[in-house]
Amino acid sequence: MVLLTAFLGFAGLVALVAYKQGMFESHTEIHFHAPDATGINKGMAVRLHGVLVGTVNDVQLVERGVRVQLGIKNDYIQRLPRGSQARLAREGYVGAASIHILPGSAGADRTPVAQGDEIRFVAQKGIADMLDEVRQQATPALQELRRVAAEMANPDSDFRKSVTALREMVEELPAATRELRQLARDTDRAVNMAARAGAQAERELPLLSQKLGATLDSLNAASSQAREVLGQAPELMRGSGELVRDTQELTQAARRTWLLRDYIEPSQMRTLPVDSFESYGKR
Repeated sequence: MVLLTAFLGFAGLVALVAYKQGMFESHTEIHFHAPDATGINKGMAVRLHGVLVGTVNDVQLVERGVRVQLGIKNDYIQRLPRGSQARLAREGYVGAASIHILPGSAGADRTPVAQGDEIRFVAQKGIADMLDEVRQQATPALQELRRVAAEMANPDSDFRKSVTALREMVEELPAATRELRQLARDTDRAVNMAARAGAQAERELPLLSQKLGATLDSLNAASSQAREVLGQAPELMRGSGELVRDTQELTQAARRTWLLRDYIEPSQMRTLPVDSFESYGKR
C-alpha cells in the first residue's frame, strides 16, 4: 500500500508537470534556422507578447547552422502569421532565456502558420557587434571633435578670434557699466528736474495766465486809444495847415516892415538849365 501510494503520487506529479508543460495539448510544429545554437536549449519556452505559447522541441545541426523545432499550441496558431520572426531574448540581464515570436509588420503575409512552416530568425547582437556599432556611430563624432579641437588650437581660426573679441568685450564691460550707471544717474537727475519744473510751472501757470490777461486788456485799451487818436488826425492836420499859413503871412508881413525890408534880398525867379552838368558848373 505504501509503494502503491508513492507510485500514484509520483505519477500524479509527473502528470501535473506534463499538463503544465502542455503535453496533453495539441501542438503545431514549426521551425527556424539559426547560425548557431548559442543560448538555445531543448525545452526552452516560446512566448508571444510575453505569453507562453509553446516550447522548443528539438535542436538539430544542419548545413545552414542549426534547425530549431518549435511546438506551438494550436490555440495560438491563428495569432502567428507566416511573416512572423523569432529571436532569442532574456528577461532582464540575468533572467531566463526564451524564444520570442514577433508577429511581423502590417504589410507582411497575415496567413496563419501551418505544420512544418519555417519562420525567420533574427539573430541577437552580441557584445562585439554592439561595440562595433557603437564605434561606427561614434567615429563621425570623434572626427568632428578632433576637427573642432584643431580649429580651437589654430590662432587664426574664427573661434580664437571670437574668444579674443569676447575677452576684449568683457574687459571693456566695467567701463561700460560705469558709463551706464552715470547715464542712469544723469537721467534720474534730469527727470527730477523736469518734474520740479513741471510742478513749478503748474503752480505759476495761474499767475502767468492772470498777467497775460491783464497785458491783453492793456493792449486792447491802448489800441482803442490809438484808434481814437487816428480818428482825430484829420482835424489835427487841418489845424497844422492853418498854423503854417498864419506863420507864412506873419513872415511876409515882417519882411515888408521898414526895419527888415532893407536887409533881406528879394527872392528872384531862376530857370534851371537843360543840362544838369552845366547847372552844376554854374553853381
